[in-house]
Amino acid sequence: MVVVLRDIDRAAVRALAYAESLDSALTVLQLASGEEGRRARRLLRRLGLARDAEFLELDASKDPVEQVVDYVEATARERPNGTIAVVLSEVVPGWPWLLPLHDQTPRRLKQRLREREKLVVIDVPYHV
Repeated sequence: MVVVLRDIDRAAVRALAYAESLDSALTVLQLASGEEGRRARRLLRRLGLARDAEFLELDASKDPVEQVVDYVEATARERPNGTIAVVLSEVVPGWPWLLPLHDQTPRRLKQRLREREKLVVIDVPYHV
């Protein structure tokens, strides 16, 4: 199971906890790198999350959607008979006109991954 995280916020913690409830073998694609990424991993472990997860840092200078799609495609080639689950956290504002103010990466990613066979996209909404 693959979990995509940008920041360690309530939405991300909720998505990660949900993913761990489904499968203990997690790969976390982390959009934070370097020292920021290490701090985020320490925080998650202090919260009791992602203790056995494999963390992969994505390149901040490249499009995160393309990097996640590339990783999913490479994983699908390695396991052609398996199904891949991708868990996304998404902030859902109380009013629709606030939606453009929140990160649109999960929406873009869902659109791109929807085209793939043997792929399950799990959206864990966090309502604010």
